[in-house]
Formats: sequence, C-alpha cells, structure tokens
Amino acid sequence: MPRVIFAAAGACMLAFLAGCVMHETYGDRAAPESELAVVEGYWRYQFLYDEELHVVSVDGRREGGRSAWPYAYSVSLPSGKHWLQLAILRNSRAIAMCAFEWTFEARHRYKLERLRHGQVLLAHPASVPFAASISIAATAPDGAVRHANAPATCGKGPMCRQSSDCPPGYSCEVDAGFDFGTCRARDR
Repeated sequence: MPRVIFAAAGACMLAFLAGCVMHETYGDRAAPESELAVVEGYWRYQFLYDEELHVVSVDGRREGGRSAWPYAYSVSLPSGKHWLQLAILRNSRAIAMCAFEWTFEARHRYKLERLRHGQVLLAHPASVPFAASISIAATAPDGAVRHANAPATCGKGPMCRQSSDCPPGYSCEVDAGFDFGTCRARDR
C-alpha cells in the first residue's frame, strides 16, 4: 500500500512539474518538425535567488490571442526572422521584459544562455528602456554548436514594435537608439 501512495504522489509531482515547463508552438501547428526551430529559455540558481528566462510572445503575438500562454519555457517556430519578447523572472516573479530579433533555422535548437546588461540591480533598472545582449547557443541537426550574441532592448513592461503589440489602452513608444519600444499607458 505505501508503494501505491508513493507512486501516486510521484505521478502528481511529475504532472505538476510538466505543467510548469511549458512548450508552445507558434504558427502552423501542423507543420512538420523538419520545418521548425526550437527556442529554449533558462532556469538557474544564483547565490540568493533563482532566475528564469521565458518566452512571452513571438512577433508581438501569442498563439491563441492575448489570453493564451503567459510564459513558455520553450517554443517551436517556423524558420526565418522573428522577434521574441522574453520575461526575466526572479523567484518566480517577473522583474523585466526584453525583446530581440534573430533569424532562426529549421531543425536547429536555440538555447538562450544568459542575459547581459549594464544595470546594477535588474529589479530596479537605472534607465528604462536599457540595452542588453542575449547569449545564444545554436545546435545544428548534426550536433555542431555555434555561440552568438543578439542585441536586446529591455524594460519594466511589455516590449513592442507597434501599438498593436500592446495591451488595450497602451501605445508603443520607441526611444531613440533602440530597436524595440515599451508599451506605455495612453494619456486619457
């Protein structure tokens, strides 16, 4: 009897963890894997906190509309140039958002490894928006790994390219020198 209880508890724990590590498909869900690239965020334990990087949207959209997946640990997407919005979480709380653009190749895995920035305290950045870079490890189908860095724009709220990327009541404002803007409340 104790083995049955142990097995049931283990199954529940695995189901819970599987729900937390979410994978989403952007675009044509019927597309074969050979036409898709996979992008993965990260989770790591720092000295006093854990830090996570999750995908919030692709090309300013979430599959199924704004009420769909809030954060995904990984996404499958068609090859080509896309921009991704990311959430940086500390101890499971979103503290910043970033956006970057990259050309993704089919059948490659892109592991986002680290976010580099000049902010002393990311939870309270000295300037918003601020420039950053994202380290990427791209693994080809033959197993070869290529490392690269992508420039990113980060801020406290949702990132955007146009106002339709923002929640209702917000508009996209791009500061000079940045590739992406931040969603800011419209003056009423």
